[in-house]
Amino acid sequence: MSQTGQPDTRAEREQPHPPAGAPALSRVQARAAEARATEARAAELRGLAGHSRDLTRPPAAGELAYESTITAPTEWVPYVYTTAEIQTHPARRGLSVASAVCGVLGVLAGIFVIWGVPLSLAAVVLALVARVVERRAGGLWILGLVSGLAGILMAALWFVVITQMLPAYYR
Repeated sequence: MSQTGQPDTRAEREQPHPPAGAPALSRVQARAAEARATEARAAELRGLAGHSRDLTRPPAAGELAYESTITAPTEWVPYVYTTAEIQTHPARRGLSVASAVCGVLGVLAGIFVIWGVPLSLAAVVLALVARVVERRAGGLWILGLVSGLAGILMAALWFVVITQMLPAYYR
């Protein structure tokens, strides 16, 4: 305590003072009294909580009990990744790379023979799937799509050459 009679510290201000004329309690006794008071407040609150439960009526015939109607939340909220979390995950590029490889091989095969069509078709399909699935793959799927379409176009030109021009050449 200061010279003015006011408490100096917060602990001194918060410490309960016994009524005038009552014997001073030790710290242990004061803590025990405070614990009893806290327990009494908690019991009083529990009594109030129990009292509010008594206000509900029991279910009538054909009605469900209240406890059986409690369900999970009705809306599903997806987890939204932060920018930092997205940057820590490696970008998926497998389909885009496969599309680009198939497309380039389809173009190379389409230059020499018609058999590049399956590779070119695979490149187009993989590119269209990669466009939806691999958002962060960049423009790699575009390379697969363009080269796949070029391979299909070359195969169509080979088909025209083989079916139209070669028979006329051998006549």
